[in-house]
Amino acid sequence: MDAIDYTDDYLLTRFLSFVNVRSSTRDSLLSLPLSKCEVFTRDSARATPVKGKADIEDDQETVLDITAPHVPYDDTGRRTYEKICQKLDVVPSSKILRKLAESPSIDIRHYGLGPKGTMAVSVALVINSTVTTLNISGNNIDKTGILYIQRMMEENITITDLDVSDNHLKTFGAKAIGMMLQDNKGIRRLSIAGNEFTDLDATFLTKEIEIHPTLDYLDISRNGFGDIAAPFFEKMISENNNMTELNISWNQFRVPGAKCLARGLKDNMKLKLVNASWNGIDDEGALAFSDCLSNNAVLTELDISCSRIGDKGYAQVMRAFKKNEDLEVLRIGKNNIKEETVKLSIDLLKEITTLKLVLLDLSDVMLGASVVKELESLEEVHPNLEVVHGYTDSYGKRKMAGFADLGEEALWIIKEFIEEKDLTVAKLFAEFDEDGSNSVDYDEFRQGIKQAKIPLSSSQVDALINFIDMDGDGDIDFSELVLKMKEITKKRKEEDEQRAAEARKRR
Repeated sequence: MDAIDYTDDYLLTRFLSFVNVRSSTRDSLLSLPLSKCEVFTRDSARATPVKGKADIEDDQETVLDITAPHVPYDDTGRRTYEKICQKLDVVPSSKILRKLAESPSIDIRHYGLGPKGTMAVSVALVINSTVTTLNISGNNIDKTGILYIQRMMEENITITDLDVSDNHLKTFGAKAIGMMLQDNKGIRRLSIAGNEFTDLDATFLTKEIEIHPTLDYLDISRNGFGDIAAPFFEKMISENNNMTELNISWNQFRVPGAKCLARGLKDNMKLKLVNASWNGIDDEGALAFSDCLSNNAVLTELDISCSRIGDKGYAQVMRAFKKNEDLEVLRIGKNNIKEETVKLSIDLLKEITTLKLVLLDLSDVMLGASVVKELESLEEVHPNLEVVHGYTDSYGKRKMAGFADLGEEALWIIKEFIEEKDLTVAKLFAEFDEDGSNSVDYDEFRQGIKQAKIPLSSSQVDALINFIDMDGDGDIDFSELVLKMKEITKKRKEEDEQRAAEARKRR
């Protein structure tokens, strides 16, 4: 075997020596102090012994050994990646090979890597010294894969932007990410959204995030954090002195949790952009955010849209502008706000001369002609202020209201209801479908929604029926409901990503 083969074997053996893929050792590995784990560095990889060559004392070495050809060290990790793929019986990716050699960014989201493919990339990135961004989201890397990523990040000193979203990491993954943050002090951007984390996982993450010296951006959206975990997040937010952007949307914070988040923000002196949308903030939670805005002089963008806020909560938030002179963007649309309350807020904004607000997003809040006219007069006082209202598409492009809009919103209410009651779509539909035919007529569908006590008006139900019944046969099929549910979930995720991109541009 030539020298480079031996080096790759040695590299793989060393990597596996502290990452045992057997399930019996995963948990014991995470429970070990990091000081107990074997140290694996680029220097140790380079210092690979030559196979079959006996140790020779320095004063005995008299002849230069030129029998073995010199193989240049590959600091891109390409050769290592190919060799590890071969040994793991994984097809190497030409895209990954190209990116390892040529690009500072590797974006392999939804690439179907799995744990083995993740291991091959991880070993290569221990060697690579140029890649700074790694997006490995949606690859079903599971517990084993996140362990490879964690150990790689212990040794890698160049990757500062890591995205491991949508990988079903759960509690084990939360522990591994916490350990990674404990050892890697160079990461600046971390996305761990959609990994099925729960309240019990918060302790593994929040403490390390709180004290991390360089983490600037954190996305923990689309998880299951709620009121039980909220005090941990309050402490994390209030004590963190480095993070400037936080996305905590699409979790399960209700009024107690919203109050904790608001108190944390009130004390924070660094965060500039916060997305807390799609949580159950309610009017009481909105009052807490109003107090936060009245006392926070750092925050420039806040998103609390679609958070069950009514007229009272909206009015309280808008009153905060009497004291707040720093917030530039407020997204509070997709809430139950009446046009009369919006008119009062317009009058309030006209009186404030030091207003910094440039965007007030009232998406899906319908305004009559008289209120729209008031908005035009507001423009004379604050010419830089844009107010988005009415039914919108992709956050800002106005479109006509129609059944698809109301139906989509109604279906999302059902999705939230299912999650809150810990149900499944199949179980809910089974309650509607008495004969087990996987199909219900319109009357059965209406009656089922009423009996389940899902908070929908009759007009919302009518719009929902038109939205779901794609073939127009007069029945709601289970398959139609599932497809539409997936469709709106994907659409909302894309809107979230677009909003995040817009926020990054404004920074």
